[in-house]
Amino acid sequence: MTRARPCLVGCIAAAWACGGGPRSAPEPTYGALGGEVARVGDATLGASLVGDVARTRGVAPPVALSDLVEDALAAQGARAQGLDGAPGIGWASTTALGRSLSRRLGDEARAQGSPTDDELAQVIVVHALVNRTHSLPQARALFTAKAIADAVATARTSDEFQARAKAVSSDVRTTIESLPSFDASGQMENGQQLDLDFTAAAFALRTPGETSPIVETPFGWHVIRLVSRVRPPEVELERRRTELAEAILADRARSRLAQVLRERHERTRIDVSEGADELMAQVTLPR
Repeated sequence: MTRARPCLVGCIAAAWACGGGPRSAPEPTYGALGGEVARVGDATLGASLVGDVARTRGVAPPVALSDLVEDALAAQGARAQGLDGAPGIGWASTTALGRSLSRRLGDEARAQGSPTDDELAQVIVVHALVNRTHSLPQARALFTAKAIADAVATARTSDEFQARAKAVSSDVRTTIESLPSFDASGQMENGQQLDLDFTAAAFALRTPGETSPIVETPFGWHVIRLVSRVRPPEVELERRRTELAEAILADRARSRLAQVLRERHERTRIDVSEGADELMAQVTLPR
């Protein structure tokens, strides 16, 4: 959405006038809409949406409302011309819905309140990683990760976790290790930074000895075991509550999103073509 659009709309309106089309649009009607700011045909515009657009673009709410009305009118015009069935449009709608879920989960995480003392702790974990490589098909990687998860489920110690993970993954490239302690931002005591999805999955484990489901990151597929959770000294709690607030809110949202995705995976059939690799190899990537 840009403020250049009114010019485009004006040009279209002028062209219609020259061609004998409608010379003026119907005036909007005003009335009570049950808490909605506006309604455009079958589209409703709520105060929160107008506020989000105004804040994101740095414009006054009436300006944001005007743009949203134009968006709704343009979308209805596109549907009237059958463009809602065009390739890519359906996927754009799917993507927008997916992103709206992430925003909703972020709002829910914030509504839970300030970070708890437990969330301010540092954790130590042991994990097994099936490394992502070009030569390892994803199906084989997931099979190995599942075998690791099953093997370590009843392991009583970190050493036993590592031994069992190694025993079932010897023919696949894996990394099995205990990590130094880290906080909810993924910052380890040695200064290194962990992947944020990994961090969220680790902090979702509440009790020492609890093991995560399979967690995917850019590095591969992990199975994580919580070894310990160490609460910081009382004198550091409030400082850490301020410093880690945003990281902890993000962890909450990521954990909830991961849970939703796992549930959908269990309920949804996913088919991938046997020729997917060959088809994707034909895609030209920007340099």
